[in-house]
Amino acid sequence: MIRVKKPLIIPLILLTLAFPCLPLHAGSHEGHQMKAGAGAAGGAGTGQAPAFAAMPGTGKKVPIGNGAYLIYGFDKKPKMGTIIMKVEAYTPDGKRDTSLEVLGDSGMPSMRGAHETGDQPFKLSRKGEYLLPVNIVMPGDWEIRLTIKKGGKVIFRGSHKFEV
Repeated sequence: MIRVKKPLIIPLILLTLAFPCLPLHAGSHEGHQMKAGAGAAGGAGTGQAPAFAAMPGTGKKVPIGNGAYLIYGFDKKPKMGTIIMKVEAYTPDGKRDTSLEVLGDSGMPSMRGAHETGDQPFKLSRKGEYLLPVNIVMPGDWEIRLTIKKGGKVIFRGSHKFEV
């Protein structure tokens, strides 16, 4: 049996009363939600996350500004595994536009931060389609956010949500 001297107990009690709410692992951010604009997904130092407009369903024209538009879809019905998102961009006169930079970020809105890929560049195929592999790792609600740039400037941000 260990015997504790009374003079040691009193300073320990006073110490715990003086600092009752010191968090454990104070330097860790694990399990904490980040404020909008605090991480890499923020709006370039503006303190706000960029807004992504909900896009109409697959196969429909999505206006991207100045009469230009895109049509998007998938190589197969979204399910577990890898699917390919296809984006075809058109100029106002209906010609295929291959001069854009198309970025995609996929993830699960219900589990923000758990499965986000960050902005990944679409690859331009020989047919002039922008392609991005999307890895669906579990069933649930998913979202793909598109960012389209022309000449280095963002001209469109859109979001497509779907269920797997």
